[in-house]
Amino acid sequence: MAGSEEYSSWLESRRLIIAQLAAMDLSIRDLGSKIDRFSDSAREKAIEVAKEAQAGISDLNLRVAMLELRAKLWGGAIGLLSGGVATVIVDLVIREFHR
Repeated sequence: MAGSEEYSSWLESRRLIIAQLAAMDLSIRDLGSKIDRFSDSAREKAIEVAKEAQAGISDLNLRVAMLELRAKLWGGAIGLLSGGVATVIVDLVIREFHR
């Protein structure tokens, strides 16, 4: 009898252990699915942030190029103006010496 009860107890323990392992397996699979969804979501957000950063960088590059162009145009205009003024001054000085 004692052997039969022990065997019955062992079968019940085995059944409970298997049930717990099955529940743990299900929990692990569920957790894996949640992790995969989180990873996909995080990847999508990272791609979105990268696109926004790339757009910002492109905007910044355009603004820098426009500022460089403006600086060159102003530099050219100032150079042309100062060259014209210098030419007029030199021309006036030369005319004064020829009198």
